[in-house]
Amino acid sequence: MSKIEIKDIDFGLCYEGYLWMSNENKPRVFSPAAAIDRTLLETQNPFVVEGYLYNKEQGVSISIKSLDGELCIHRFDVQESDFNSSEVTQVAYHSHRMDGKRLHFLRYWTTKPDEACLGMEVLTVEKMVFVGFKK
Repeated sequence: MSKIEIKDIDFGLCYEGYLWMSNENKPRVFSPAAAIDRTLLETQNPFVVEGYLYNKEQGVSISIKSLDGELCIHRFDVQESDFNSSEVTQVAYHSHRMDGKRLHFLRYWTTKPDEACLGMEVLTVEKMVFVGFKK
């Protein structure tokens, strides 16, 4: 995972996912994968409130959140082996404003000591990574 800026996003790739603009009551859905217009992320008003984009060919997942007027953008590199790893589980969430599409995420687990468990290591979620819509 790395924090990136708009200029670091490869707009030459096609992404599956969605962008939810501040002036819209439902997100703009990109399914099947499509090119994303850079200006959607560069405008001040309306702005992207939340977005998840995934390029399957390159294994690139991008998370976008608007926090205190700034876009917080993270890039995740997803390996094909992550889909079958014992340290990763797959979860899907039903959407209510995306025509019933199911958002597909990989949940990465790690062990950490937990004081509530006498310092023993417990599994905790390290990160959730969007990998498109569940078919």
